[in-house]
Amino acid sequence: MTEQRRVDQAWFARRRRAKAAFVYAFLGAMALAVVGPFIYAVFSAFKVNPLEWPPSLNIPRLWPPNWVSAWNLGIQAGNNGWLGGWAPGRALSLDVVFFYPPGVEGDLRVEILRPPGRGTYQPPDPRPVTHVEIENVEEHHGPEGYEKTFRITLRNLGAQTYPVLPLAVVGPPNSRFLRATLAPNSVRGLGTTAYWDNLVSGVLGYIFSYFIQAWTEFRDRLGNPIFPRWVRNSFIIAVGKVMVALLFAPLAGYALARLHFPGRNLLFFLVMFTMMVPQQVTFISNYVLLRDGLFGISRLFGRDSLLNSYWALFLPALVSSLGVIMMKQFFESIPVELEEAARIDGAGIFRIYTRIILPMAKPALAVLAILTFQGSWNEFFWPLVVLRDMEMFTLPIGLLFFRQYYGAAGGANWNLILSGTVISAIPVIIVFVLFQRHFVEGFRLSGIK
Repeated sequence: MTEQRRVDQAWFARRRRAKAAFVYAFLGAMALAVVGPFIYAVFSAFKVNPLEWPPSLNIPRLWPPNWVSAWNLGIQAGNNGWLGGWAPGRALSLDVVFFYPPGVEGDLRVEILRPPGRGTYQPPDPRPVTHVEIENVEEHHGPEGYEKTFRITLRNLGAQTYPVLPLAVVGPPNSRFLRATLAPNSVRGLGTTAYWDNLVSGVLGYIFSYFIQAWTEFRDRLGNPIFPRWVRNSFIIAVGKVMVALLFAPLAGYALARLHFPGRNLLFFLVMFTMMVPQQVTFISNYVLLRDGLFGISRLFGRDSLLNSYWALFLPALVSSLGVIMMKQFFESIPVELEEAARIDGAGIFRIYTRIILPMAKPALAVLAILTFQGSWNEFFWPLVVLRDMEMFTLPIGLLFFRQYYGAAGGANWNLILSGTVISAIPVIIVFVLFQRHFVEGFRLSGIK
């Protein structure tokens, strides 16, 4: 009997382990399905060709040896391994290796390229002041041909510092580029031509090249970078909505949860009903209301219309019905005896609310803040309707113009689009990581299923 019990216990233990393995495998697969596209976008933002298929993890920008090379070139070119730069009087050396099949002869051709401009911005051109020297330093012969190592020395003979030094190294016909001190951004012409977008980028400029371009190159009519302006607009709107939601949603939720007044149930039904009405149903009436300046009230402040302003983003959604319902559910979970004890001690409703209820509602308030920030940061439809000037765009609308601007050449600049998308996701990720403990606790205590 004892032996049979041990056998049964071992069988049940294996069954529990099998169930646990299945559950964890299922949850891992679901997590990968949710997070996988974002991870793929992050890695693709570092690729020269993010549309390659099948996808590859061969990303030179993420190789530590290339970080060391970018650092050394930045020191040589501008005495700055982090940010690089092509400073006057400096010189740098780049070793490149080409494979020569039998019968192929000839030397390399090195071209300093004109830095590409974006819109009204045109980086200074280092071509007139950059001197090029090419030296054949080594050869390795084999049965199928030989490898030739060339040392390219560049000198800045000018009097100013250049932020960008694009370079192209062209081998003889039928030769093939093999490797270099710093991996090139691309190899074209059936392997005969290697391109570097910026040879003096430094380690940060090399790794985060496309992120820096997305942040700085798209400019407004005055030549100022517009991407930081979009981030600032989104941040102002999101923080403002969070502050308003934290002020009014707890008040409304507490009134519906604790106060008894005529029409409370009807009011709660109306709040629930507003959750069921899509934004697209009411956007015309809201648009007309903002266009007319809230029945002309905006004229008192010198504005004929509230369109194309921060007010157009604030006013139609000051407090969400979801926030009110969530706070109501949380307040109903707090024991009524705490408030009754405070009333016996002489505390009024407002003092009970501010001194007892709100301090206990920190987890729910954290959830409300995170959801409000995320909803405002990612909002797309309403800002697209009411905003017109590029300087007023929020980040999701700006990314739409990124798609139109950088994707015009058949997807040639998808890495910049992906870089902008990754940048837009970073604030939400940071907020969630910092407050995830309150987020989970708030959902548990507020009774949201």
